[in-house]
Amino acid sequence: MNWLLHQWIVAGLVSSAARFVPIPFVDDVIQDQCRRYVVARTLEAHARSDLKKELRAYHSSDAGCVAGCLGMLAKAPLKLILFPIRKIVALFTSVRGVPLEVIRTILLGRTLDRMLRDEVLGKTVSTQQVLAMRESFNIAFAKMDFRVARAAMSDALANVQGWKESAKDMATSLSGDQSQTPSEDQLQGDKAINASAERVEEALRQPELVKLFAEFDQRFDEAYQDRSIA
Repeated sequence: MNWLLHQWIVAGLVSSAARFVPIPFVDDVIQDQCRRYVVARTLEAHARSDLKKELRAYHSSDAGCVAGCLGMLAKAPLKLILFPIRKIVALFTSVRGVPLEVIRTILLGRTLDRMLRDEVLGKTVSTQQVLAMRESFNIAFAKMDFRVARAAMSDALANVQGWKESAKDMATSLSGDQSQTPSEDQLQGDKAINASAERVEEALRQPELVKLFAEFDQRFDEAYQDRSIA
């Protein structure tokens, strides 16, 4: 579990650094790659890599290949025009956005890990089940107050020099191969990244964060049960 948690955190740090990459259109792509990596590593840990394709909708930000590509093309001109403004906003909101993206990435892996461990996901997984997972995750995440967790993450990351530059370099390297799930080598943290991940792991052991993550688990389970019944 420590190895898997470490992978989630590293992916979260790289995903959070996507906002600092000065290349149009790649920030969302990098985040998708990092989330895909989290799902892939979690499935491998449970010997369930056969579910990678079925679980795409759980972690992907688009609505499917055709719809996602068409949507991206339609929004491309506007996104290009607004790119400088979006980057300025991303920089000014990084104090909140960086720890929140790390938290989201960790919870994405944690939730899937729980569902696999508790055998909620069987040998076959339906599209409806995956969409219920995604919707339940988003609902639970939106209802949470993560201020305590954000502060703990910020404090943990503030004690390590150079992690942001390393994470930005790793994020930039992912932008060159956008179609594949990043390999473990690509998200193999350097000294600064690994030190940051260890600090975040320590923060997650704080009683307040343990309680907060348990609350998220409960909110997800309730939302998922409602959708499963429906």
